[in-house]
Amino acid sequence: MLLHNNPLFRIYFGDAKDVVSPDQYLNIPPDKNLFSISSFVKLKEVMKLDRLVFLKQVHGLDGTVIRSKRHAKGIRSFTIEGDYLITNVPFIGLGVVTADCLPIVLYDSFNQVVAIVHAGWRGSSKNVVLRAIDRMSKEFGTKPDQLKIFFGPSAKVCCYNVGQDMLESFEDFEFIDRVVQRRSDQVFFDLPGFNKLLLEGVGVKPESIKLDYNMCTICDHSFSSLRREGDKAGRQITVVSLQ
Repeated sequence: MLLHNNPLFRIYFGDAKDVVSPDQYLNIPPDKNLFSISSFVKLKEVMKLDRLVFLKQVHGLDGTVIRSKRHAKGIRSFTIEGDYLITNVPFIGLGVVTADCLPIVLYDSFNQVVAIVHAGWRGSSKNVVLRAIDRMSKEFGTKPDQLKIFFGPSAKVCCYNVGQDMLESFEDFEFIDRVVQRRSDQVFFDLPGFNKLLLEGVGVKPESIKLDYNMCTICDHSFSSLRREGDKAGRQITVVSLQ
């Protein structure tokens, strides 16, 4: 577990010690509170949460804005499709689960808004993090240059070996050569580097993008990795909340 503490917001980055499995979180009975499940109890205590919300991640461009505690209470986690969550309500945890995809946390200190984004290569190729910022702007007046952004653990260019067919999804991006490394006959993709360039391109300050928690999930066995473990891989949890 890695914890980013701030008087105004808090971020929890889970690791291989407290992973959840898809079989566990996708089959939660409708009448069961997340906080009654062992894997999520720790989050309530550490993050001091009133509610905890997850979406059913689909590598798409949709997301949900949580406008009240009552709204959060009415959402059954892991059932509504989407890949980002946004709120301006304190003590509501916004979560994603990952095992090589990039969890991105966005904090707008001017308007006191947080968001969390699930950015795998598919979502990244569709600009999912920019879609979340656009929604923050429309709903709360967020400006990119006001944001602080934190990247969680993900696959990194040291190990993220990809096929040429995957790169075709990124061929329209002018900076693609800056996030691809070719070693012998293999291709490696810089997933966090790609999203960093996307963010800088819309006005996020480079110094506001924090990489302290962006360890490589493939070569660092402290984390679960779909690439390394295959179908046996669990998912680490990333959660952000306003305080």
